[in-house]
Parts: sequence; C-alpha cells; structure tokens
Amino acid sequence: MNLELYIDNTRVDLFKDEAITLTDTQQNIRDIALVFTPFSQQFNLPASSTNNKIFKHYYNNNIVNGYDARFRVDAIIKLDGADFKVGKIRLDSVTMKDNKAHAYKVVFFGNTSSLKDIFGDENLSSLNPLNAYDMVLNNNDLLDAFKTGLQITSLPSTNSANRNVTMPLITLQNFYGYSTATITPFPHNLYNVNWTDLRQELKPSIKCKRIIEAIQTQYNIEFNMTDETGITSFFDSDVFDDLYLWLHREKTPVTETGAVVVPRYGVDFEQRSKKLTFADFTFTSGIDYLSGGNLVVSDEYNYTIRLAFDTDPDRDLEMISRDKLTNELLDYQTRMTGANNFSITLRDLNSGTLSSRTYDIEFRLNSNIGASFDAETMLITRTLKDGTPVDSGNYSYNAFTLGQNVFIQDYIPNMKVLDFLTTLFKMFNLTAYTKRGSSKIYVETFDDFMSTGNTHDISKYIVVDSNTIDRPVPYSRINFNYAPSVTQTSLRYLNQFSQQFGNLNYSAPEKYDGQSYDVKVDGQRSQLINIIDDNDDLTGLVYGWWVDAESKTTLGKPYMFFNESVDAADYPITLLAIEEYNAPSNVTPDRNHTLNFGIEYNEYTGNLNENSLFNRFYSQYIVKLFEEQARIVKFTAQLPSSIILNYELNDVFIVNGQEYYINSIRTNLLTNKSELELITKQSDYTPSVLT
Repeated sequence: MNLELYIDNTRVDLFKDEAITLTDTQQNIRDIALVFTPFSQQFNLPASSTNNKIFKHYYNNNIVNGYDARFRVDAIIKLDGADFKVGKIRLDSVTMKDNKAHAYKVVFFGNTSSLKDIFGDENLSSLNPLNAYDMVLNNNDLLDAFKTGLQITSLPSTNSANRNVTMPLITLQNFYGYSTATITPFPHNLYNVNWTDLRQELKPSIKCKRIIEAIQTQYNIEFNMTDETGITSFFDSDVFDDLYLWLHREKTPVTETGAVVVPRYGVDFEQRSKKLTFADFTFTSGIDYLSGGNLVVSDEYNYTIRLAFDTDPDRDLEMISRDKLTNELLDYQTRMTGANNFSITLRDLNSGTLSSRTYDIEFRLNSNIGASFDAETMLITRTLKDGTPVDSGNYSYNAFTLGQNVFIQDYIPNMKVLDFLTTLFKMFNLTAYTKRGSSKIYVETFDDFMSTGNTHDISKYIVVDSNTIDRPVPYSRINFNYAPSVTQTSLRYLNQFSQQFGNLNYSAPEKYDGQSYDVKVDGQRSQLINIIDDNDDLTGLVYGWWVDAESKTTLGKPYMFFNESVDAADYPITLLAIEEYNAPSNVTPDRNHTLNFGIEYNEYTGNLNENSLFNRFYSQYIVKLFEEQARIVKFTAQLPSSIILNYELNDVFIVNGQEYYINSIRTNLLTNKSELELITKQSDYTPSVLT
C-alpha cells in the first residue's frame, strides 16, 4: 500500500523502511465518555532538500521568517493516491547527526482531535459573534425577552420558535406563590409582581444553537447542520433547537452606587458602556490603513493606535481594548477622567515581535454613571523598527453617550469552549467524525451514527493462525453524574432520596464482576417549582429558584434547560398584563425528552417522564455491552486497500458469518497487516428520536 503525506499541498519525502501504523477508533467501549476521539500519527521525515524547504531549515534559528512550529498546518494522508485522513501537522523536533539535520519528527492530527488545540483554553466569553445578541437595557426589551423572547437578528419576530434570547423565570432571591386575595399568604406574589422588582433577580439566556454557530464562525470550522444522509443532524434537530444556556456568570448580589444600597441579583442596571471598533471610525486625513473595518499590519514596521476622548472631569471611566480575533487583552486603564489619550502599541503578546496579520480591535468604555463624549479621534501611526516615523492616518467618531446594555460576553458562564461541547457530547452521547476528503465535522448521536453503516465481508482476509476473545465490559456499574447540586430544591431532593436530582446509577442486570465507571457532566440540574395558589393547588406556573440551603443567592455550574413558553391564561400575571412567559424546563415542550439521566417527575405535568438521556441516547449501546453473548474478538487481517480506503467506523464486518461492530483498527502500512478489535453484533441500532 502506497502512503503519501502532503503538507500545505506539497508532498513530503518519507523514509523508505519506516514502519508506519495507523490507528482508528470511534468510541472505545472501555471509555464510553471519550469524546473527540483522537486520531494521531507520528512520522519521522528525512531531512531531504524537499523537507528542508517545507520546514525552512527549522534547525537554524538564525533564519528570518522561518518555519513557525508554534502553529499546526494543513496536511493530508493519502493511501494509493486517495485521501485517507485530512487534518493538521505539528513539528515537534529535528534530529541532528554530525552537526547536520537528519530527521524531522512530526505528528499528524485528525480533524476531530485537533478541536482541542483549535479551542485551547479559550472561554465562551471569547466568542465575538455572540455580540450580535447584545441587548439594550430597557424595560421594554427585557419584558419582551421575558414574555416572548427576542430575535435580535433578522429572523422573523413573529416566529417564537426561533427566539434567540430569553429572560427565563429563574429567581435569584425570592420565593413566589400565587394569590388573588387582598391579603396574601405569600411575601412574594407572582399574581401582582412589579416588573421593576422582578427584573432585578432575572438573568438572560441564549439558544445553544446560536453558540454553535458562533463557534463555527470564530474558528472557521464547519459542523453538519443539515440533513445529508436521511438522519437528522443533532445540531439541526428539534431537541437541540429548544436547548438554552443560562447566562449567569456574574456573582450576586451586586449593589447599586449611591447612598441607598439596594440588592440587585440580575442584570446590572447601573453600568453604562460603549463598544467601538475600527468600523465605527471615519477616515479624515493622511494614510488610510483600514480596509473593511480591519487593520492589516506588516512585520516590517511598528504600529501605534491612539484614541483621544474628552468627557466630564468628575467621571470615573474604565477603558479595555481587546484583539477581537484572539480575545487577547491589549491594554487596560481605569480611573480615567476628563481629557484622555489612550495608546496601544501593537505587538505579539508572547514573543513581543509584531507579526504580519489582520487586526480587528474592540475598545470598550465602562462607567457606573452616565457620561457624554465630544467628537473623538483616532490616530494610527507607522514607524520603522528603530522608531523613525513613516506615516500616519487620522480618523474621527461622532459625539456619543454611554448606554445601558446587556453584553452577552459579560454574562455567559465562565466555561471553556471545549468544555461546552464536551458537556453536550456527554449528555446526548454524541460522536464527532469526518468523512474522507472532507473537513466538515459531522456530529450525530451514537445511535444515529451506528445505524447508517455499511457491511463488509472480510472472511477471506483474516489471518487464521490465531485470534483472541475477550469479555466486553470491564465495569458493572455506570454512574451518570452532573455537578453537585447547589440549589435548595435539589439539596432537599438529595436529602430525601439519597440521589442527586438528574443523576442515574445504572447497574448491570446482575451483579457482574467489574469496576464502577463515571460519566461526569460539567453542568448542573435543579428541581423546578410549580407555584401553588391560595388553596395549595398547583398553578402550572413553573420557575427556578437559585438559592442555597440558607436561602442565599447561588449560581453553581453552567445550567442548560429547555425553554418552556408557559401559558398563564388561567393564572395571569396581572400587573405585567401577560398570559405567557418564558421559563426553564427539564423536558422539551413536546415532552419527548428530558435532561435528566434518570426517570424523574415532570414539574409541569406531575407525570413521570421516561424519555431520559439514558433511555434516549445511551441504553442501546450500554445494554448491548451487557448482553451474555457479547464478546470482543481480536483478529489479524490482510485487508486490501479497497477496504482500508472506504471503511467507516460505523460499518459492520462479517467474519465466517458472524457480524461485528468495529471497536478499533490498527494498520501497519509496511506489512499491510491490520489488528482488528471487533464487538459481536447482537442486533441493529435504532436511530434516535430527535423531535
């Protein structure tokens, strides 16, 4: 089998006699919580003239503008001329012999595994496309978000199914009842609640699908969002469209400024802010460095950006500048008053050396009180490396005042992008993969993925001298766990049932020999409250109450929920003149799914919902592994290139009439032998219900 490696569309030279082994695995049964399964392969490449050109003689650190090993570059592995794997190459080291370069050590990463490196440690707050969903902080917009939800983008405002931002009824302090009586038994009454009071303890939420779209845009990756194979993509499914992330990062309570201290638990009504980018300024004179709202710099020069602004001398301002492309903090200044010059010298924060690249910078002004600004200016100067001035450009911006806004990036939970995706993958038992010759990342439930495979009879390719049969399951109990409960309602549930709300401890049908295994989700669940009326009857008005055992505001881990448009016609909220509002729910509006791993009562209906995460997305896979006839069988096979190039990890292999699912394939390209780890197939997978 002929193997070729291409880096940036250039074929590299390989050692003729090096044994190269490719390992492919989708979801190892020994680690069912493994997501973004890594495909990687190490290569030792000869220091040939071709390879030296590709890596720009990396061993020589005196070369200017040489190969930058801090970044990964595009690469393709080809087998017999056909694309086998698409991914990235990382240069790790160069081996020297007799003071000459001998070999380059590189690692090839498949597209799904490289996601870890693409996202790094960046948080959700770094997702600049989410700025499109910022809200103006006023009563009307917040009330609309509470009642029907906000589109904010160009989606039709009448289409409530596409609401992007909501203000769900999750209270951060007060416990509510419902009473129409003049003298009520409830200190806080939803019937006649004042919006000015209620809004103080509410925070917004955003549709999770919008976060996925922001990830695609920011990192230039593509998930499959459309139906291509007859199976609905998870990110384009109804169940995912109903899923929201609560924006609750800020600690509470926050206190307003002034002599009277008033507790505030929700959005910050006192902060005044303004965001400015290059696109907001108008060129006036000199050299125009901006193109399409961006600044393109060359490493031949130094660049300095200076903002000049003038405001009231008794204001106390905060100025923050960030690189919008990387979210790096460029500069920060506080306690700024009156006339100010704010300067930034562009540089690489790691090396200090400016790299040729495109900048899109966000400047943000914050104040606890209102502030007005005269017409402001921006000056961009370019100098030689020794500081000699070259040229400059002048820009202007009209007078403005700081406004009240809800910036999504300020409220989104302190959660890494990778952890957000990992949480989704563990909750819904998702798998990510790429198709040969494509960079698109396909995300499906494991059941959907396994139900669409092809079948290959490989009996004649099996090396018959020996094979090994292993027991399939190394554990007897699987614990599906959310983060520990923090809300008072869930702590009560824990004390009553000795089981955390939302969790499931799944045991084998019999007490099999094996260890306990944990699937841990970096998120929280909370039991919701169905409000009672004067007669202690349930109203069907449901809300979340985020206080701890001592009735103090608590936040905890990130919280996802299904948005429920609650019908309040029979129990109207009179002062707000509404008969509908947004509330959190543990189940989808159609009751087909719950976010609990185990079977729990639905707070809205009082009925048990058996469509748990386990039953919907894990049970087929887990039950198959616990079957008496289940086995792991290891074969050695001499697979032809027609199978190596075309198999997918959801395919079924047939050996002497027995069907197997693939656990892993390890192929030595020097000998063309494959080590197969297969799982006996007892039944077909049924596609997931995603509506």
